[in-house]
Amino acid sequence: MPVHGSSLGSKAFGKDADRSLIVAYESRQDALRFLSAALSQSNGIALLQGPRGSGKSTVIAEQVGWLKREAPVALFDGSRESTRQLVSGMLRQYGVDVIPQNDEQMLQTLGNYLSQQTRMGQAPILVVDNADRLGSSTLSLLNWLTALDAKGRYALRIVLTGKERLAELASKHSMRNLERRHPAVFALNPLSRQEAVIYLRTRMIAAGGERSEEVFSIDVCERLHELSRGWPGLLNDNALEAMARMEELKDTRSAPRVIVTREGETLAEYAITKRETVIGRDEMADIVVKDVYVSKLHAMLQVYSNGLVLLDLNSTNGTIVNSVETPRRILRNNDIISLGQHRLKIENVPAVSREMAEKIQAADTLTLKNLDDIRLSRARHNIVAMKHK
Repeated sequence: MPVHGSSLGSKAFGKDADRSLIVAYESRQDALRFLSAALSQSNGIALLQGPRGSGKSTVIAEQVGWLKREAPVALFDGSRESTRQLVSGMLRQYGVDVIPQNDEQMLQTLGNYLSQQTRMGQAPILVVDNADRLGSSTLSLLNWLTALDAKGRYALRIVLTGKERLAELASKHSMRNLERRHPAVFALNPLSRQEAVIYLRTRMIAAGGERSEEVFSIDVCERLHELSRGWPGLLNDNALEAMARMEELKDTRSAPRVIVTREGETLAEYAITKRETVIGRDEMADIVVKDVYVSKLHAMLQVYSNGLVLLDLNSTNGTIVNSVETPRRILRNNDIISLGQHRLKIENVPAVSREMAEKIQAADTLTLKNLDDIRLSRARHNIVAMKHK
């Protein structure tokens, strides 16, 4: 796969994508408004849920950037944090200097800090992404944190994200303190077809891609929307895979091709990517043509940067191109090579300038290997291949 295509796809939809790039769509904007409203309420707790790839983490990342302007914020990934890491991490992210302490002392320090900030009118915020993957002990700690108060006000505002049915987390784990705060719940919705088109093309343009409308036509966008069901994370994955396939297809199509037929039936297709490609009846040939009128090593295709040349290898019955026998010829698109009862159609041949044609035709610029050299080279190749079997 070409580096350019792979790099562009990664910058648009993969690991190298700009995390600060925001493509707005209705459900995302609704989620941001929901979080702001929920945290401004007296209970100050919000649950954001959706399936994998629904964009929960990116919504949270954007929201945290705004929240840090008004209050201390601590952000965690619930799939990675242990109980002690959560406590020590909260203190660190809130900027509390703590000398080495045991768990009980750290909890006391954290409780004192939260109460102090709340009395000052800046109740800190805890954001836990993938909260449905927290361990039981960490959930118990979370339940304890939700009950902390300062003069009748909750001392910690909380945002939790997770998959569908996140709202059942409290009842499943006997988190009564969380239930008492009656958390607001928001379920993300997928992108519409029109939003998917805008999303794909915007990310493509932001990554430096040109002609995004050609790469992501309406038909392609609709197909990707169907495969991902409109979820942005899955849309990224499918778009990345589609771009990789486009590059592979582009590479294959750009190389000269040989289509082998007999009596109108297609027998094989070959992409000519090597500098020299041998045609013949023998298995040592690159393009094998099983025909009694074809020599074991009959002809050779030589690939130039902007030309494709056919050389006859002193075959018994000669090589015919477009009904004319020729020992050497510059091939053009759709030329037909006739070998016995077989026909080899040539496609995707690069245009040859007059200057290049003159150089190729000149006897001193064409070095044709003799048959003994070719046989020796192929025999060595077969011996090496047999050793590695």
